[in-house]
Amino acid sequence: MALNPFIARHVNPGEPLTAQAWNDVVDGVDGLHKHLAASSHAVRVTITTPGVDLATVRVTATRTGAPPVEAVRPVSTDTTYFIPGLVPGAYTVRAEAPGYAVATGNVTITEAAGDVSLDLALTATHVPMPTVFGMTLTQARTALGAKAITVSRLLDTQGKDLPPSTPGPEYDLSLVLVQSPPPGTLVPVGGSTVALAVAVAPKIETTVEVPSMAGLTLVEAKKALEAMGLVLGKVQNLQK
Repeated sequence: MALNPFIARHVNPGEPLTAQAWNDVVDGVDGLHKHLAASSHAVRVTITTPGVDLATVRVTATRTGAPPVEAVRPVSTDTTYFIPGLVPGAYTVRAEAPGYAVATGNVTITEAAGDVSLDLALTATHVPMPTVFGMTLTQARTALGAKAITVSRLLDTQGKDLPPSTPGPEYDLSLVLVQSPPPGTLVPVGGSTVALAVAVAPKIETTVEVPSMAGLTLVEAKKALEAMGLVLGKVQNLQK
């Protein structure tokens, strides 16, 4: 759309403004508005991937021979990125965010078409390492397994290496005190590993009630104690 010729005419202070002059001003502003509307358009981009933090997503539009145009991020409950001020032409729209592969889409803006809408989906390449500090080893394995992360090394706080998958049931309730990589670290989706250090497993002591040995010979008493998992200690003759 071409603008009509415009002749600038200044009015001196105190000089009356004719209706025709005012109409010329109005027509000029209207023509300028129509020209800008016809030559400047917008792309509205919606990120369709659920769970993505839109505050971390960057969206740009680029055309040959021109710098990229940054999108305005959504505000409030809106989920649409707005890229204003685009002249007619072919654009590549790019969306990127930490932990996701770059998504692109092509749009063509024409004077007749006006604004354009585009949906883009981001594919996760990394996941944040969950926080397992303070969890029991059983709870930590569950949280890590939900992210397809396996325990590659397991130690207790005394530096003893434990079998990562089978440390023994006595460690099931041991608390995780150290993890590496630390929480929040982006790790590749699938096949990632973590090293954990857990508290030393408490020694479980069992007690038994020792029955009366009165009337038994020394041999009989020894056999009775061994049957209960006990060892006969020092024997003292009290009749001396």
